[in-house]
Amino acid sequence: MCNRKSSPLLKVAGVCVGVCALMFCCIGAVAQEAGRGGAAPNPEQNQKAWAMEAKAAAQSLKLSAELTTKLVDAYKAARESQMAAARAKMEQSGGGRPDFRALMEVNQAEKAKLETALKGFLNPEQTTKALAPLGTFNRRWDPMVTALGGMSLDEKTMTEAMKLVMDYIVESDKIMQAAAASGGFEAVREKAGSLREKLDADMAKVLSADQMAKWKEATARRGGQGRRSEQPAGQPAPTPAPQPAAK
Repeated sequence: MCNRKSSPLLKVAGVCVGVCALMFCCIGAVAQEAGRGGAAPNPEQNQKAWAMEAKAAAQSLKLSAELTTKLVDAYKAARESQMAAARAKMEQSGGGRPDFRALMEVNQAEKAKLETALKGFLNPEQTTKALAPLGTFNRRWDPMVTALGGMSLDEKTMTEAMKLVMDYIVESDKIMQAAAASGGFEAVREKAGSLREKLDADMAKVLSADQMAKWKEATARRGGQGRRSEQPAGQPAPTPAPQPAAK
């Protein structure tokens, strides 16, 4: 019988594992390709989602059409680069569970590269504000944006909905960064869950009832067998259990 009272060392180890798992979710584009957390979008869907995300950031900064185009191009390049770098790290692990610290380093390096690119055409304040959402590489952003893009929303509704999602991505990243810095992973699940509930509540004020039903269905986190997962945003989707070999 295991002792329910964990030692301080075990608690620290648990926190480290939790934070690493949380960081891995921001690599998610690569995980999606492996089939975790739902079907991976095709390259065309990726490009559309990334363009919508960058345009939302540009709109919040009131950028000109020329600067918006540059931001879209820089962000698309950054997403492609991050996916390639993360995939390479995963391949180095022999196809097994990747080294989380290495993936964390990948994200930081790719964010730094994106920051350098943005400084080429944005001022310091604009760069900082654009990096807040675009530098997260958060996998939850893409399916949310893709879902909104498939609803044929009018311009006003789309603008409001995209801002809500972008704010959610920024706040999610703040929770993750705070957990990584302090080791306080215990409160992450509750905070992340509350944040997602707030997003849905705010989205319900923007979308119609029918659109809201589509939103929830399209953005629900799912387990390996297509069941909805109750894990909050920022947590990894469960790994499907291995199937028995065919006789």
